[in-house]
Amino acid sequence: MIEKLYRYVQEFNQNDEELYPNEIPNARAFDFLKEEIPLFECPDEQFERTYYFRWWTLRKHIRNTPSGYVMTEFLPDVPWAGKYNTINCPVGHHLRESRWLRNASKYIENYYRFFLRGEGDAHKYSVWLISAIEDFHAVQGNAPADSAFLDLLINYYKEWEREHLLPNGMFWCYDSRDGGEFSISGTKNGKMLKGIRPTLNSYMCADAYALSRFASLQGEEAITEEYRTKGDALKKKILDTLWHEDFFKAFHYDEDAGESAEDATRVDKSTVPRELLGYIPWYFGIPDNSYDAAFEHLTNEGGFLTPVGLATAEQRDPRFLYEADHECLWNGYVWPFATSQALTALLVRSHREGGEKYGKLFSRFLVDYARQHTIERNGKTYPWIDEVKHPYRQEWTSRTLLEEWGWRADKGGYERGKDYNHSTFCDLVISGIVGVTPTENGFELHPNIPEGWDYFRLENLYFRGKRYTVTYDRDGTRYNEGIGIFVKEV
Repeated sequence: MIEKLYRYVQEFNQNDEELYPNEIPNARAFDFLKEEIPLFECPDEQFERTYYFRWWTLRKHIRNTPSGYVMTEFLPDVPWAGKYNTINCPVGHHLRESRWLRNASKYIENYYRFFLRGEGDAHKYSVWLISAIEDFHAVQGNAPADSAFLDLLINYYKEWEREHLLPNGMFWCYDSRDGGEFSISGTKNGKMLKGIRPTLNSYMCADAYALSRFASLQGEEAITEEYRTKGDALKKKILDTLWHEDFFKAFHYDEDAGESAEDATRVDKSTVPRELLGYIPWYFGIPDNSYDAAFEHLTNEGGFLTPVGLATAEQRDPRFLYEADHECLWNGYVWPFATSQALTALLVRSHREGGEKYGKLFSRFLVDYARQHTIERNGKTYPWIDEVKHPYRQEWTSRTLLEEWGWRADKGGYERGKDYNHSTFCDLVISGIVGVTPTENGFELHPNIPEGWDYFRLENLYFRGKRYTVTYDRDGTRYNEGIGIFVKEV
């Protein structure tokens, strides 16, 4: 499949306007990718092209700095970024996606430590950092097991508690600091409100459990129990406070009007919209199967499914796509960031009892997500990833607005969203379609094969220092190596 990779890279390079090269420019893209990424093929050419396109774009964001390797969200330097143009908002996605690189430890381990040691602003946006570090090492192995590292994790967690913990034991956040500004629930009359949201609360719950497990690796029983208890308590509060009838919702309050966090949860909850972020608790395995009614809104009339993809708010809400003078709107537009979170949530649910139908939804939506990665230019269709898409037409809406506004410098300049690194895709292919699921002693396969696929193959899968090939051949005629799905260590 090296020849196939070469053809795709040549195609991407030829059609690219290389504006902001970093450590690995287009001229070195093929050499880097052939050594680093798992190679994949399937009968859906557009899906396959998107897989390679997303690896091709990801390597653009690897930046070598005086502090070591980091990864960016935007390729051009943007005014709201921190040191070396880093932004902590998508770090959870970066670690999940990049963990499959052969030498991920070389390129990525310093990156998360960059935030933990305080060089990057680790608390500007909400993020599931400790949980993502655990996911990273579940594939790469060699999880840190030293007291200095554990201290960094504890200090990181305590800073969130100092700044965002409420008296009721939950965490508050603005929608914009979730990376989700101008949401229906979190913005009123153009004003951002503090909220008790499924986002940061789920992240902190998952981080508490992950921190507990890191402490257990070092035999720190008191710390293990302390953070397991924190996770248990926050999990109960998420289930008791944020669930209403059939969905996890975000509840907000206006401090300027004298409202408190307690007031936020006393509102008529039926008036609070369902938003795609309501699936985030499943990403971290927080709800049990008794909460499955929420998934009906992915496909029912007026729910989240639009002709383009999964909207960030339900279409039946009267404020769906309300007007706001901003290029980043989370009021019903389609964001790859939120889509990849919802797909991961579906994937986690598919691993449990009765999960087959959720696995089918996952593969269906992932195929749809692959098809979103395009743009029409001069009568031709090209691979593309940007910030936000319109739910009813094939338009990268933020790009359209930024271009109309003359690519303003205060907005990030020319083509700021091109090759945007704010979501996962390849991780969803490897962990979802192929089904590579880390375990304590290796990995298992829990594949979710899209309808109509008779084969796929994943080569050069590097997992904890070993190399594997995973093959699916429905009737054995594609590869002549057997029928079904099987793994071979190379």
